[in-house]
Amino acid sequence: MSARKVARRAGAALALATLLALGPARAETTVPLDLQVDLLQRVIRFERGLPGRAGAQVHLAVVARSGNSASQKTGAQLAAALENVTELAGKPLKVTVVTFTTPAALSQAVTSGSLHLLWLAPGFEKDLAAITAALEGQPVITLSTDGDQVDAGAVVGFELVSAKPRIVLNLGQAKKQGLDFNPDLLRLARVVK
Repeated sequence: MSARKVARRAGAALALATLLALGPARAETTVPLDLQVDLLQRVIRFERGLPGRAGAQVHLAVVARSGNSASQKTGAQLAAALENVTELAGKPLKVTVVTFTTPAALSQAVTSGSLHLLWLAPGFEKDLAAITAALEGQPVITLSTDGDQVDAGAVVGFELVSAKPRIVLNLGQAKKQGLDFNPDLLRLARVVK
């Protein structure tokens, strides 16, 4: 195991230990971003169609909301956490940060074939239904930094349960977007139908 992976895992373990030390009154409900990135690398292998759709490289867009400082900050932190990931699904990974304008513009970017994963930073609660409706029929994996947004339409997210990270999969939305997740993932995740 490389020193970089050991350092990342140690950082994630320290973050989880810190959450535990905070106690229930102050504990976060969001999985630390470095740990979410590690979990993504494991989860993505369960979506069987991505390697074929991606071609030469996988393109992941971190989507942040303009004018929302929390969304912009989390988007930048997420992009930084992804810097150490050189490949995803066995292909080179390209990461870009996109400023959200409209669900239609996001759908058009996916339709052009240039985006394979959309990782939504916080701030899309009101637009999530419109975003997921615009993406129906398009095989793009929508990710959320918050497991609750998976209940509202994102395909994959992560949440903390008793201070342990858990994968959340919206199987109904995955089917609407033409995604093909291996059934083995269903045993590892909280499934939203």
